[in-house]
Amino acid sequence: MSANACSGGTASPGDVVAVSGEYALYVEPDESSARIKNEKASKILGEAHYHQIDKSTTVRRLCVKGDWTEVQIVTPEWLTFVKGWVPNAALRGIEHSGDGARVFVEDHFYWDDSTSKFKAEIVAVVNKIARENANCPNPDPGTVSKSADRSKPNDPVFFVMCGEGTDVFNVWFKPGDASGDTTFEAVLPLSQTAAVDACEVVAKSAATHPSTVDFSRFVDLSYFAHKNGNVRVTSTFTAKNALNLELKYDIYCFFEGNKLVEHSIAEALQ
Repeated sequence: MSANACSGGTASPGDVVAVSGEYALYVEPDESSARIKNEKASKILGEAHYHQIDKSTTVRRLCVKGDWTEVQIVTPEWLTFVKGWVPNAALRGIEHSGDGARVFVEDHFYWDDSTSKFKAEIVAVVNKIARENANCPNPDPGTVSKSADRSKPNDPVFFVMCGEGTDVFNVWFKPGDASGDTTFEAVLPLSQTAAVDACEVVAKSAATHPSTVDFSRFVDLSYFAHKNGNVRVTSTFTAKNALNLELKYDIYCFFEGNKLVEHSIAEALQ
């Protein structure tokens, strides 16, 4: 960083740190200066809104002036253009284990009535996920919540969000997983060949004359593997109907791991 970029202060090595609590971002290292305005939110909502950082945020330190540090948001990734000044007390180092995995502590989480009863277990499980799941090295502790759908009386189920951008997914867990044998290794998605083969089987199973199915493996084929191990396949096929007329169909197959959980077939629009 050039001297001009950190005029009057000390350039930071650019290390990424966590945030303790919730803080506004200022234009200058002074609480009497203007706060950094969230232009997009202000325009949409019709009133002034300002950028803040909190426990769910990580930031890169850019410059230090006395009791203040200039930072740039690192996560969430859609706010990486945002910079501003915060008191040094707002920042805390990110602990890492011997193998380089991030270590989460209670201060990184938002606790409510349903989660605070299991603080130790939740912290332990989230750290376990960070160590074991190659697709989730940085689970977001600020998203830990109790699942209303999966929980039962005296048997709570929680989840934490992983991933970035359009490939965000949940990892589900119970408090007992902290000391149990449950592992959180990343689920490997079906290969393209295996997923397409399985989807073609679905097409033949639905056809009146299975032997007439001609499944498109190239022109209309789309294969997408998600970070959580889910796979989506879309394609088309032709087949003869009960009147011996050849028609074209759109097909969609969705897999969780190696299990087909959803599919649909519809006559293609001509």
